[in-house]
Amino acid sequence: MDQFEVELKMKMIGFCGSPRRRGNTEILMEMIQSTVEDAGISMEIVGLADVDIGFCSACDACHVPGGKCILDDDMDSLAQKMKEADIWVFGTPVYWWGPTAQMKVFMDRWYGISKTIFQNKKAILVIPMEDTDDKTASHVVGMFQDALDYVGVEILDTVVAKGVWSAGDVKEKPEILQAAKDAAQKAVSVSSKKPAAKPKGKGQSKKETNQK
Repeated sequence: MDQFEVELKMKMIGFCGSPRRRGNTEILMEMIQSTVEDAGISMEIVGLADVDIGFCSACDACHVPGGKCILDDDMDSLAQKMKEADIWVFGTPVYWWGPTAQMKVFMDRWYGISKTIFQNKKAILVIPMEDTDDKTASHVVGMFQDALDYVGVEILDTVVAKGVWSAGDVKEKPEILQAAKDAAQKAVSVSSKKPAAKPKGKGQSKKETNQK
């Protein structure tokens, strides 16, 4: 790397779908956060229970030429956070073989945001549950796999945390905490492969500076 090159810093964003404060979903997402931040990657965690996201009304106003969603809530700012981040972390416990309502309404609103937001993105899934049978999480895992495949987002890793019920149970499961760290390391590996870029200005030709 020459003196004019600078490494592009990777950013991550986490969306926690659990309505329970300090629950197992949040703990695992914070484990990922601390691991990537130790490697120099910034990561924010948004609690979906703490933001205003209205239900999609299927009016299709967002899909007419020049149209946009009729709802005036926090979804625009969340979409901007998605756009600015390179890797997304989605966390939801299993509720009745599905995701939480908070996670589902958030994903339903993807219908009304620009599809360019999904380009070149990667994701990590965090899915805690009380049950110990992998099949119980299969609908949630499958929902994410199908939805993210549809919009072209690559899943780096999936952490299914089995056998956790009470808030903090996951702290007694070292193998699950390690799985979260391992998932975070995959994000770090992606960061190390991200290309460097030259800043505009000194050291660049006029042609380079004028390119859009």
